[in-house]
Amino acid sequence: MKSTVTRWLLAFVVLAVTVPAVAQVTEDDIARARREMQRVMAEAEELDEQVQAAWARQVELEYEVGRLEEAIAHATTQLADARDRLEDVSVEMYMAAASGQGVGMVLNVDQSTFQAGLEYLRMVNGSGRELVNQLTVLSTELERLSARKAEASVEQAEVAEKLEAMSAELLEKLSAAQVQYDNLVAAKRRQDEEEQRRREEEARLAAAATTSTTRATTTSTAPAQTTTSAAAATTTTASPGTTSPPTTTPPTPTGGTCPVAGPVSFSNSWGAPREGGARAHQGVDMIAPRGTPIVAIYSGRIDRMSYGPRQGNAIWLVVDNGDKFFYAHLDGYADISVGQRVEEGAVIGFNGSTGNSPPNLPHLHFEWHPKGSGPVNPYPLVRSLC
Repeated sequence: MKSTVTRWLLAFVVLAVTVPAVAQVTEDDIARARREMQRVMAEAEELDEQVQAAWARQVELEYEVGRLEEAIAHATTQLADARDRLEDVSVEMYMAAASGQGVGMVLNVDQSTFQAGLEYLRMVNGSGRELVNQLTVLSTELERLSARKAEASVEQAEVAEKLEAMSAELLEKLSAAQVQYDNLVAAKRRQDEEEQRRREEEARLAAAATTSTTRATTTSTAPAQTTTSAAAATTTTASPGTTSPPTTTPPTPTGGTCPVAGPVSFSNSWGAPREGGARAHQGVDMIAPRGTPIVAIYSGRIDRMSYGPRQGNAIWLVVDNGDKFFYAHLDGYADISVGQRVEEGAVIGFNGSTGNSPPNLPHLHFEWHPKGSGPVNPYPLVRSLC
């Protein structure tokens, strides 16, 4: 189960309060930070949706430009073939003219005799009219395709520029959130350590005072020594401020942990177009600064670690109930190995952009496969955890 402080870390939030090194983190500070978090989260979600929309449009345009280039190449080849065939017809016409057949009809063609010339072409090669029509159609189609490609290329460049700017803005805010979080956590840690030292010092002074009292009593009354010593030992054991030794048993999982252990932004991108145009997105893309720790959503074991041109560095995690989770585009792995058991929240990798991820948009591609079956939309799950 995530603590309140962990929820601040995992949400996309720019904390309203910068915590000085000597400041005390109070409940009022926390309440203000939570209100600011809620305000900024709405802005972050809107920006993330714009990023996702621009990303999807970029993919569509890349696919369209690729198809247009193929169509232009095909039309160019067809046009060249048609011209070659028409040239062959012209040669046949020339040969026929050289033999005295239809010289006037071929060499003295004007507007009034054009149809007669086409009839002669049909006599020489039955596809004369079709070739001329085909050349016209192919030329027109080639012009149309080239014009559309130019338009799509311009839009593609504009979308790429817009996506880069929005991604930079989003990552800058996420990084700022990380700095603010680190400041808050560091201040809270110092505060807790100081409080712990204060309690330990109180306990030490109380123990010293008890020892002094015991010695004084022992000096005046010997029989009381044993009783007083026992009382002193009891008093020391029960003294407020003492702490129990930390347990080494990991906590029982109670609902899962956000797979991105840091400020993160994501929206419901399930089904959005991806590489190739015909492929639909089957996960959720969780945008975070490069190097942000990636953790086990539940306790389980590392089933597979692999690299591919599309997925980049990837991990399959099989959790205790049999569900499988897929992590992709990692910058690198933590100190893990295949078959190793990991507890909920354990760091298994670091966020990146390997594979076919846009270099300027490091993110975790995250999939959920219940009981190892086909993927289902993980957005509601991570939305509840992050």
